[in-house]
Amino acid sequence: MRNLALLSLSFWLSAMKLTAQQLVLALLFTVIGYAAPGHGRHVPDREVTLKIKDRKLVYVLSKIEEQTKVIFTFSPRLFLPITGKITNAKGEPLPGVSVVVKDKAGGTSTNANGQFTIDANEGDVLVISIIGFKTKEVTVGSQHEISVFLEEAVAELTTVVVGSRSLRPRTNVESPVPVDVISSKDLVATGQIEPAQQIQFTAPSFVSNRQTIADGTDHIDPASLRGLGPDQVLVLVNGKRRYNTALVNINGTVGKGSVGTDLNSIPAGSIERIEVLRDGAASQYGSDAIAGVINVVLKKKTGTQVFAHAGQQYAGDGANLQFGLNQGFKLGKSGVLNITAEIRHRQPTNRAGEYLGTVYNNNPTQDSILIAQNGGWDRKNNMYIGNSKQLNAYGEANLEIPVSANSKFYATGMYSFRKGKAAGFYRYPKQTSQVVAQLYPRGFLPYIESEIRDHSVIAGFKGKTKSAWNWDASTTYGGNQFRFDVTNSNNASMGANSPTEFYCGKLGFQQSTTNLDLSKDFGADLNLSSFNVAVGAEMRFDLFKITAGEETSWRNYNPNSGKAGGAQVFPGYQPANEVDESRSVISTYIDVESDITEKFLVNVAGRFEHYSDFGNALAGKLALRYKIIDALSIRGAISNGFRAPSIHQYYFNNTSTQFQIIGGTLAPSNTLTVRNNDPIAKALGIPDLKEETSVNYSLGITAKPGRNMSLTIDAYRIDIKNRILLAGPFRRSNATVNTVLNNAGISNDVQVVQAFSNIINTKTQGLDIIFSVSPQLGKGNLDLTLAANFNETKIEKVKGTDKIPAVPDSVGNYFFFDRAEQSRVELANPKNKLTVSANYQLKKWGAMARVTRFGAVSSWNLDPRLDETYEAKWVTDASISYSIIPQLRVTIGANNLFDVYPDKLKWFQVANGDKTNTFYSNTSDGRFVYSRNATQFGMNGGYYYISLSASF
Repeated sequence: MRNLALLSLSFWLSAMKLTAQQLVLALLFTVIGYAAPGHGRHVPDREVTLKIKDRKLVYVLSKIEEQTKVIFTFSPRLFLPITGKITNAKGEPLPGVSVVVKDKAGGTSTNANGQFTIDANEGDVLVISIIGFKTKEVTVGSQHEISVFLEEAVAELTTVVVGSRSLRPRTNVESPVPVDVISSKDLVATGQIEPAQQIQFTAPSFVSNRQTIADGTDHIDPASLRGLGPDQVLVLVNGKRRYNTALVNINGTVGKGSVGTDLNSIPAGSIERIEVLRDGAASQYGSDAIAGVINVVLKKKTGTQVFAHAGQQYAGDGANLQFGLNQGFKLGKSGVLNITAEIRHRQPTNRAGEYLGTVYNNNPTQDSILIAQNGGWDRKNNMYIGNSKQLNAYGEANLEIPVSANSKFYATGMYSFRKGKAAGFYRYPKQTSQVVAQLYPRGFLPYIESEIRDHSVIAGFKGKTKSAWNWDASTTYGGNQFRFDVTNSNNASMGANSPTEFYCGKLGFQQSTTNLDLSKDFGADLNLSSFNVAVGAEMRFDLFKITAGEETSWRNYNPNSGKAGGAQVFPGYQPANEVDESRSVISTYIDVESDITEKFLVNVAGRFEHYSDFGNALAGKLALRYKIIDALSIRGAISNGFRAPSIHQYYFNNTSTQFQIIGGTLAPSNTLTVRNNDPIAKALGIPDLKEETSVNYSLGITAKPGRNMSLTIDAYRIDIKNRILLAGPFRRSNATVNTVLNNAGISNDVQVVQAFSNIINTKTQGLDIIFSVSPQLGKGNLDLTLAANFNETKIEKVKGTDKIPAVPDSVGNYFFFDRAEQSRVELANPKNKLTVSANYQLKKWGAMARVTRFGAVSSWNLDPRLDETYEAKWVTDASISYSIIPQLRVTIGANNLFDVYPDKLKWFQVANGDKTNTFYSNTSDGRFVYSRNATQFGMNGGYYYISLSASF
């Protein structure tokens, strides 16, 4: 063989979209020979022409080598794109499938036709995955076009983490207790941008509505599961306990007296899925899990996701803007770091009515004259009733990385900063004890401005020992701080020298939890399909703080003047209110789950907890599931539970302005909330707090009547004794209360006192139904879901004190827990909720329609003639989406498409003593059009939006 020169070519073609034959046609390969060293011979030019179709460049150049003896050397990244198509077992294209090159950065996803293009070398491994199908790995060969079909894996879509601690994955129809699994795709499809609202429209037994004119509760939404209180559901993040908020709900809203967990402190873009366990789980996860557990699972995938949302109410207000970025990085061979940054901005809404009361003088005739003299009065724009204004910023990071062959380190960090602004009641010029005329001659509308900070860190190691024990050791630390500022207000006792802005203090709550969990399946040793044993221990520390505001926010500088002291709308926390208290909790648990036979599953759990401030608690659970046939099972559970008093409920105290119905209209009332151990509480006969105890019963069926079809029906009953709520209002008009307050040196400015107590026993009964099916419709895919919850809570007993017994009057009012308070427990949340949704995908197009029926709610009054019921309403949501390119999708939609509002408040004509035609109303002189005491789905009407999502 004659000597030829070595021709070295190096190409970087990763960005080119050329097939091999296109490249050969585009380039004229002319091999120019020249004398090799020491030879002096010339080799004439040679033109090489090859007829090759659908071959990779590497193959083409190898043929050139064979014919010309030219030797090519290549860069390691010399390759052309691989194209392919992904289908299901029926041959139907699968859009949105993730395709990445194993152990290399970057990736892509399939378009609406199931097609993709990716750069890869021969020998590379493509990892192909999507929720609902088994992940598949394909090795790249010499062909540059491939076809892959994925096998359905329903278990991977619906496998649950909460419900049991078994190592064996179980779907939501195989678990012994009911669990909803809500994917990030389903959450986004709601058109909502806050996690609490997303869950409201996907989980039938969950309700969360924004409150208005409710101080701090305007900024943190109370949530309910199965009709129980916000503090009776436990929230987990990645299976670890999430801390409660610092805020105590003490105003006249749903969940009054409770301390919940703020789901909206979690960035929506960081959520992979949410699991809702609808069963008592105190024996497995601890206090707060009487109604169930919500587990938020964060993303752990690679790639880039960018999302944006813009919309506003039909009424022209309430604009929302959201922008977020989720980025996943691969670390080493199997580690991953996923980070999220998100900003949400919400403009306020206003659904206030026309004010019909007097402004300058309580005499209507004189008032009309004064209004005219002062340039008139805008009766439609002197209140803001609706959503508060919010600006929220979030950051989150989720890490998992191997440290050895059998162990991993994991960590999650989260931070949020939220700034809010909400209005209170207007202070009119006639309210001379509250308004400084020199500062506000026309009165003023005060604002509560919140600054809410949340932070949390989870860190731990998990792995498996040589003896097959799975272990997990972790520490979780987190907390919430709520700062109150008041603007556009005054301290009336200071006169013209009063400031108009006040720092009113802070609430703070921090929690540290350390866990050790061990589990092992002894099934093989016992000749059983499974016999999983899980044991663990937990140590928790809670810290609650109240920090006083500046002096001008709370002090009365002229007590004898009749002028109100402190900032109007929200008097600041006083030095006497300051709290810096902590407690510790130690607990252990055991959880055993076994497939006794192929058909019979048994789960038994028990938990012991010791609280440093109130003592011990013990809870247990038995859950069973029996397969009648493969497609039909029955399941049931019985458990006892407990909820320890929150540290907030032990120590919270303050003086606030709360509006109560007096003489048929809302009137401001200085309300004193005292600690449970305060001498005033003890003088009223209120006993020391103890834990709530519960017994949960559930019975249900699960079925898979056809392909891609599932049905679950679960009935339940929850009996709770010693529920902790605010006992009160104890009004000063009662001689016993007046004596107690006078003896304690409480000024006459305070008309009402209240304190936390184990005040009622309740019984809750309900039924959950969930049916889903995914039929093939034409060339597209259709997902249909029907989800319904029916529940009813009844107060079985109201407990009195040894000073003031629980004796109802002729209309059912207890002096310290009146009909209005009772209706908040029994009637303020919908007794039923029904959702029917359809989601259709056809190539690049998608369409979603959802109809939700919110059941009737009611609010009672001290006077039964003023009771109101707001009938059930149907709310329709719809959207259309289109993939502009495979990586970019646009969605246009509307929530509450037909602009449905709750029933309006009514005017009543009733007899009042010798006055036969007196008009009373719950509208507060026309200012409230819709109830703020009982809410179904909000009062904002229709909302339209556009959203964009991009994946790379």
